[in-house]
This record gives sequence, structure tokens and C-alpha cells, in this order.
Amino acid sequence: MFDVIVVGARCAGASLAMLLARGGHRVAVVDRASFPSDTMSTHFLWQRAAFRLRDWGLLDRLHARGCAPIEQITFDVGPVQMSGIGLGVEGQTAVYCPRRTVLDTVLVEAAVEAGAELIDGVVVDDVVWADGRASGVRGRRRGAGGSLSLRAPLVVGADGLHSTVARRVAARVYNHHPPLTCVYYSYWSGLGDVRASFHARTGQLILVWPTNDGLTCIYVGWPRREFARVRTDLDRSFHAALDLVPGLRDTVASGHREQRFVGTADLPNQYRTSVGPGWALLGDAGHHKDPSTGMGIADAFLSADLLAEAIHSARAGRPVDDALGDYPRQRDQLTANGFELALNTARLAPLSNGLTAFYRAAATQPEVVERIFGVLGGSVPIRDVYSAPRIASVLAQANA
Repeated sequence: MFDVIVVGARCAGASLAMLLARGGHRVAVVDRASFPSDTMSTHFLWQRAAFRLRDWGLLDRLHARGCAPIEQITFDVGPVQMSGIGLGVEGQTAVYCPRRTVLDTVLVEAAVEAGAELIDGVVVDDVVWADGRASGVRGRRRGAGGSLSLRAPLVVGADGLHSTVARRVAARVYNHHPPLTCVYYSYWSGLGDVRASFHARTGQLILVWPTNDGLTCIYVGWPRREFARVRTDLDRSFHAALDLVPGLRDTVASGHREQRFVGTADLPNQYRTSVGPGWALLGDAGHHKDPSTGMGIADAFLSADLLAEAIHSARAGRPVDDALGDYPRQRDQLTANGFELALNTARLAPLSNGLTAFYRAAATQPEVVERIFGVLGGSVPIRDVYSAPRIASVLAQANA
């Protein structure tokens, strides 16, 4: 018998399991995979995510596994380019782009060290109920390992966008927007000292990020309606996109692609009801958005922190349903800014004359550049940079 069962041991579930185990809870964390293993994902750890890893004592472990800090990013919207980094969060200014083979393993190891029991290689098929409340899960070991049943008064689904737990508890979807982009990415070696960059074009988004062990991750996004065309000749579509960034195709040609392309068009933007009697949802299971802004991991860490605090308060004597009720309200409030930004970015719309003028003016004002990067990273609200009064102020300063 456990206090909490966490279904899914990726960055959301493993973080929660670690935080709960550190707080003295008996935790089982269950995943169909074994670690290290990869999963399709954004890679970005913006400052607020890197700060949480630092606060949890894990950022040095990321360094030790070959993930170097990124201290400057180029933001390129075609007619205007600017370089900088966003406002720091509690002194954390560098960002990171770890592969999930590395990040998830660091988190799983930390959860196990804290006392959580990792049960890997298990597919969860159903939620067990007792007196109208979730009270455990049933599953099966991959291969010929047989069935498995676990019991706990709280079941947390951290099992991704297509969460089995969410389906079994009939969690309601709200604030839903259909997929706006389709994406593919892969990894290249031998590209030399490639800098992190974000290239926005009409109908295209190209991201270039150094990751572990000298590899560079390159990501391309297209409008969702182009998915059939793109995947018909993926290599050609991908390299045609690189041509939109001067010199990038030649840089990529100088290296070697180390892995097949990974991609999807299954990128809905939505929230799910994330608490109920004896259950909660975490990470992409409870909130998912387009990966164009790379905020998914930061929001997974945020949600793990919020849910852990709620569970701790229930253990301290607060009624469990009351304590858990705070969690989705806080999550929705704190992720609303990033949700709006992801929708705006994923539309891949042409840059207006007004925004072009704003970016030209902003590029000459370092403090504004810093805040623009803060918006990209989710540490600065959109309205603090892109409201009409703020834009007018930046333009006036440039004209002065």
C-alpha cells in the first residue's frame, strides 16, 4: 500500500515522485519504459525550469552529463535579429536544451534516491475504484511478466497527452484549440560552435539548439494543414525550410544527422479537469500546448511543485479534496500567459509592419531585448512587452 501512485515517470511524474518522497510520502512511480529512454518532446529548460532543477539540487547533474548552459540566444524574425537572454529567475539566467534520455534519467534517479519505488516496464490499463474514489491501478508487465495491481488513496496521471488515467476518470477537456502546427526535428553532429537561435518566418518556425554531447537539435514547424505534404518528402521539406535562414543549410550539410526525424501533427492546445475523488492529472495529461515556445517542461516542473504542495498540505491535516482543489486553479492562472503566447506563435502569421517597427526599435534597447526574451521564456507576461502603451514607449524611445 502506497500513499500516492504516480503513473508516468517522465519529467512531470518523476519530479512529483521525488518531491513527495522527499516529504516522507510512500510513492510508487510506474512507467511503461525503462530508463534511460527517449521520448518525443521539446527540449527547452527556460530560466524558470533551470531554477527549479537548481533548487532541487539537480542542475549540476545535468552539467555532468554533457549539457552545457546556453547564455545567449538569437531571436530572428526575418527583417530584424536580436541576441540576448531573458531576465533571470532567482539569479538563474542560463537556459538548457537537454535530451530527454538525460533529463528524465536524472529525475528518475533523484526520485529513487529520495525513496520512491520505480516500477518500470509496466503498462497501466485501468484505475481501480472503491466507494466512488480512485484507489489504485491495474496493469501488466511488458512481455510475459503478468499482471500488476497497486493500491493508494491518490492516483496521479502523469502519463502524457493521451493519458490512460485521464480517460479512465473521464477528465473533461476545456479551453481547447485544435492543432496549429506540425513539427519534425533531429540531431546533428559536427556543426561546430552553433549558437542557440529562434527563426520565425511566415508559415515556418526553425529552432536551432545545442544539446548534449556536442549534438545540435534542429526543429522545424509548419502549419498543420501542410502535414501530408511535408511527410510525403520529409527530407526535402526540412531542408527547404533551412534555406529560409541564410547559411543554415550549408552549416547543416557540413555535419552528420545522427538519428531519424521525429515529429507529429498531434499537438492540441487544451486543459483538462485535473482533480477528482482520489485522482489528479499532471504535466501533458492535464495541460498541453503547441511546442513552438518550448514551455512544456517548465510548466511540468511548475505543476509538480504545485501538486506536491497540495498533497503535503493534505497530509498535514487539510481535507484532501479541498487541498487538491487549489492545484488546478493555481496551474491555470500561472500557465495562462504561456498558453496565449503558444497560440500566437503557432499561428506562424506574417510579421505586421507595426511589429517590425517595434522589433527594430527594441533591438537598440538592451533592457527591452531582455524583456522580449523573458516573454519567450515565460518569466515576463506578454502584456508587459506587447501592450499598446509598452510598444508606443519603445518606439518613442527609439525616435528620441
